[in-house]
Amino acid sequence: MGEERVRAAGGVVWRRPQEGTGATEVLLVHRPKYDDWSLPKGKNEPGESDEDCALREVHEETGLSCELGPHLGDIFYTDQKGRPKTARFWTMRPTGGAFTPNEEVDEVKWLPVPDALTAVTRRQDGEVIGLLAQHTQDPATILLVRHATAGERSEWAGDDRLRPLDDRGRRQAEALVDQLSRFPVTRVLSSPYVRCVQSVEPLAQARGLVVEETERLAEGHAEETLALIDELRGSTPVLCTHGDVVPVVLDALLPGEGHRTSKKGSTWALEVETPGAGVGRYLPPPA
Repeated sequence: MGEERVRAAGGVVWRRPQEGTGATEVLLVHRPKYDDWSLPKGKNEPGESDEDCALREVHEETGLSCELGPHLGDIFYTDQKGRPKTARFWTMRPTGGAFTPNEEVDEVKWLPVPDALTAVTRRQDGEVIGLLAQHTQDPATILLVRHATAGERSEWAGDDRLRPLDDRGRRQAEALVDQLSRFPVTRVLSSPYVRCVQSVEPLAQARGLVVEETERLAEGHAEETLALIDELRGSTPVLCTHGDVVPVVLDALLPGEGHRTSKKGSTWALEVETPGAGVGRYLPPPA
């Protein structure tokens, strides 16, 4: 059996000094121990998710709190102890904080993407930065939510569009606020069915947003949902819809075939450039 692979994660922290028109800049860190310029990254702590590790390491090394964007890619190499190592990277945008020299990093600098590509010491870091440069729009993620639990359809006597969340569903809706806290959500859209609206109301309230109801996310409207997703690229919206819509969207946007899990209250984080060529990450129901 081969040696266990070391897990690590980090971020490509980026900004535009002149928002909307300025060139994209990337943050690099200087590590005096290795005398190199690199992307902020570090090893996972026991039981820590890759996403949490990436955010923690960026904060520890740069002093910046960040919002998590799309997963950019992974690099594979051998560490100084001869162990195989994988480092996963996400795009990140800073939301606060400031750099203070520390034991690991004594200097940071913002560089335009072309300069950052040549400034990093490791070729693999440059390859990850190059993936960011390929984006023609701001990196974004579509957060596709299947509504939380709402009892059984057969046990509801009234108009099914008015069927509300049950106790478990309300807990799921509240827990979604924390589960999606890493994402820079820009809008919250929902099927007008009550159970969908209620599933994302706590999230919208926590972000100071309103729930935008649209029939394009209702049952039986998968093709309209796909068209809506295409229109929303370049932002990071939450879309709450139904169990019949989610698999159709996944089949259209993600490569490959086969059953994909989509439990009530779950979320798919979709990073899609063109139909059939996207990347999807499944977030199970939070409660």
